[in-house]
Amino acid sequence: MKRRNNEKMNINEVMAMFVAYMQQQIEYTEMKIKTLKEWESDECGCLDCEKNTISISEDDEPTYDLAFSKEWL
Repeated sequence: MKRRNNEKMNINEVMAMFVAYMQQQIEYTEMKIKTLKEWESDECGCLDCEKNTISISEDDEPTYDLAFSKEWL
């Protein structure tokens, strides 16, 4: 890469710009996910939707019985 005054860019500068770009993209994606989760939670409160919703505990690790585990080995 070259600058306007025809100096070569240092690879460290290029990498720093890339890292800054990726950090901005990560922040932007986190904001989009947060907004989407808020939008989905406010979407509907009827009983039919609640019946189709599966609640999953975020605290516990998922456990599978032996037959299921063998099937995937």
